[in-house]
Amino acid sequence: MFTLLAALQLIAQQPDPYFTDKQALQESSHFLLKSSFKENQDYHSYDLIYQRMEWNIDPAVHYISGKVTSYFVSQNEGLNEISFNLYDSLTVDSVVQGIQKINFTRSKNILNLQLDHSLHNQETDSVSIYYQGEPGKSGFGAFTQSEHDGMPIIWTLSEPYGAFEWWPCKQSLADKIDSIDVWVTSPEAYRTASNGVLVSDNIINGNRTMHWKHRFPIATYLVAIATTNYASYSDSLLLNGGKKIEILNYVFPEDENDAKNKTPVTAEIMQLYNDLIGEYPFSKEKYGHAQFGWGGGMEHQTMSFMSGFNFELIAHELAHQWFGDYITLASWQDIWLNEGFATFLTGLAYENLLDGVWWPRWKQVNTEYILSNPSGSVFVNDTTSVSRIFSSRLSYSKGAYLLHMLRWILGDTHFFEGLQNYFNDREVANGFATTEQFVQHMENAGDTTLTEFFNDWYYGQGFPIYSTSYIQESLEILHIQLSQITSDSSVNFFEMPVPVRVYNFDKTDSVDFRLINTENNQEFTVNPGFEVSELKIDPDLWLISQTAEIVQTPLIKTSDEFRVFPNPFKNQLNVILPTGKKIIGTSIFTGDGKLLKSFAPNQTLLNVSQLKPGLYILKIETPQNTFERKVIKQ
Repeated sequence: MFTLLAALQLIAQQPDPYFTDKQALQESSHFLLKSSFKENQDYHSYDLIYQRMEWNIDPAVHYISGKVTSYFVSQNEGLNEISFNLYDSLTVDSVVQGIQKINFTRSKNILNLQLDHSLHNQETDSVSIYYQGEPGKSGFGAFTQSEHDGMPIIWTLSEPYGAFEWWPCKQSLADKIDSIDVWVTSPEAYRTASNGVLVSDNIINGNRTMHWKHRFPIATYLVAIATTNYASYSDSLLLNGGKKIEILNYVFPEDENDAKNKTPVTAEIMQLYNDLIGEYPFSKEKYGHAQFGWGGGMEHQTMSFMSGFNFELIAHELAHQWFGDYITLASWQDIWLNEGFATFLTGLAYENLLDGVWWPRWKQVNTEYILSNPSGSVFVNDTTSVSRIFSSRLSYSKGAYLLHMLRWILGDTHFFEGLQNYFNDREVANGFATTEQFVQHMENAGDTTLTEFFNDWYYGQGFPIYSTSYIQESLEILHIQLSQITSDSSVNFFEMPVPVRVYNFDKTDSVDFRLINTENNQEFTVNPGFEVSELKIDPDLWLISQTAEIVQTPLIKTSDEFRVFPNPFKNQLNVILPTGKKIIGTSIFTGDGKLLKSFAPNQTLLNVSQLKPGLYILKIETPQNTFERKVIKQ
């Protein structure tokens, strides 16, 4: 019985072939807000350094009231006005600067504040906005009131531009808030999950006030609250030296037992990411999950909001704490820095945990999906297209496989060194990053250039389709000819190290070769050490590629066991002699008998690169006989 239950649990943890589709669909639905949002250019006039949010919430009512205090630093001399985004149906009761009420005006979803005095450049000040009302109902869940098991819940999901629907904020992807405090007051039956560390939980006169403190820079869209009758419990990860990271779980009471069986794996995944990349970036506070009513997950900083607790979703949202939260993309053209990285790290979790059982399946699911269309680049050339930005095939799966192929090219040591250096780069830590910054770290780690790789795989479209023919001269000599065509004309040729595996006849032995493929119809000679019965290209799915044809070339024999390889050929021909035989002359003729070139006696490697494609006659003379063979130039 225990064995059966373990097997069923393992099956439940396998990669979902539709996982990236589901994630991308949910992300894109929220991103549609971008079509109606324009970032306020006045935002460059001040730097937001701290916000204190004090909210009143009743999960049974779609309503919010409270005060948001914002500390900021002037970036201009003589700054006398600042602005915030706020949904125009929310009522602003008053705005206070220090202890002085100040004037404000509203234009659609912009709240303009007239400061009571002009600020010098780099001068710090603060404003408090008192407001209330019914948040926007955009349909994208920025502030949602719903139910679970008959109990009310309010939860937020602001990515990328939905925060203004429920609180006055600086709606920007260029300025993180350096630090926040969140106070939420609700009826005492309810508890609130949020970012950072829970400082206090007090009940007064039938109301519960919970205070969360977060002392790391945070993008506006990652600020979140969820309020309902949560049950809570903690898992933890013990680090070397005795340090402990709390993994706090706020779950629906009806799902508590199921959640307690599933969430402990979070610690194992976190330890893996710590080892491969660097310590969880918010380890001084916590990581956590808060269950909510959306159909997927959202990587709110230090507390991901989760619809459920399957292995793949836990691994994906946790990975975003490193790539997406701690390091955030600087441009939506580089969405793969968030989603491709999180998808790849989920793959690493499958490789290293669960006994690696589902690692081949993860690779198969993603490669089949990528190969389902012959075109498409990881780079987003049209950020007005929401479906393109959140393309599950390109931004998630192909973005992840771009990293997987980089690992194959650089090797584990250099690849993970580059990934760790990128994570530790002070220019992007707690900030925003570009693909160029990531590439620089990978090039430095591998002491190489990756220009060709990124031109082909990041900016270019499609993938290579390989064909090969091979012939064995002896146990130690195997000749392989490797050809490719590309699925999309944007790339002429994918220069890649191609993994090839050969097997003996009863499949009890195999050997792997790394063929550095730099030109089409390239020829390689390798030493298998046994008689080869089968050859496979990329059997472990390191590459995004297809295999069109593998041909074991029949031995081309004369009566004296001469062999000619390859045929068809591109640049050279190999004449393989039987033991003890000598060649006194070799010549190549046109199909109608015109002599084109002669070669030296006993020369077995023939350079015929100057020939045009077509049919030719190869004549080989020995002291005893003359042999002719038709050969084809590709």
